[in-house]
Amino acid sequence: MGLGLGYASLDDMQAWAERVVARDPDFVIGERDAPYLLRWWIVPRNEHQNVYLHWILRDDDDRALHDHPWANTSYLIAGRYREITPEGTFIREPGSLITRQATDLHRLELVDGEAAVSLFFTGPKVRDWGFQCPKGWVPWQEFTAGDNGELVGRGCGEMG
Repeated sequence: MGLGLGYASLDDMQAWAERVVARDPDFVIGERDAPYLLRWWIVPRNEHQNVYLHWILRDDDDRALHDHPWANTSYLIAGRYREITPEGTFIREPGSLITRQATDLHRLELVDGEAAVSLFFTGPKVRDWGFQCPKGWVPWQEFTAGDNGELVGRGCGEMG
């Protein structure tokens, strides 16, 4: 017995994302007048799994690779980015599906400076997150600034 449900095409996903971003974001990472990333909560935030729509407007901080507090999966809806990892650099195109462990290090660079939009799925929190600096791993609270790590901070020690 089929439910008659089909899969959404990339065009469908892009149209859906445009409707989501028509409302104010739920969270802004970076300065309000020059944000790095805008986040919309697709499901109510919870301890088990979260789904966010991310509109990535700038490259990740290039001073170090970062990891995450949860295993995660990104589905790139629009735009392109380079994902820099210890294993190499990968170009991610619309339709790419990328799964990472919480400890997987990476950073993103937009291709030609054009914004990218992704659907970002998280599992439950399993650890604190941070940045891999030359002298070792640095917790986000020491590397970044702001209440939630949303601002540029001291980094690996470059800023005092």
